[in-house]
Amino acid sequence: MAAVYGCRLSLDTRRCMERLGIVERGRVQRVASEEILRLCDTYIPFSEGNLRDMGHVEYNTEIVWNAPYAHYMYEGIVYEDPVLHCAGFKTENGWRSRKNVQKVPSDRRLHYNNGSLRGDHWVDRMMNNGGRRKVEEAVRRAVEA
Repeated sequence: MAAVYGCRLSLDTRRCMERLGIVERGRVQRVASEEILRLCDTYIPFSEGNLRDMGHVEYNTEIVWNAPYAHYMYEGIVYEDPVLHCAGFKTENGWRSRKNVQKVPSDRRLHYNNGSLRGDHWVDRMMNNGGRRKVEEAVRRAVEA
């Protein structure tokens, strides 16, 4: 008669995940977020570099481009004053809009310069253009480290 051997293993998965850095807002999440931010560099609309330079990672999970026009650039749609039907007006100090006016989306698209990859929805386009694989590789390296 063959002997039957048993084995019981008690594993604290939470502790293992913490040691690997794969908990929410952990080290591996930070690596993934920083890699996404880095890979987006050539996809972000670029005139003088202000929007690109505003990108940073908060709380190890959130990638933020903290510029007042970041949302408009990401959406790729011209938002306009609902009364004046324009995005803004030129002054001697640059472009301005009326204060305390909530702009609304128009049917016009923004036009981007300085590279064929630059444009709206830059995170989505980067991820679909080989970025997903690169982020996964960075995460794999972080877990193995």
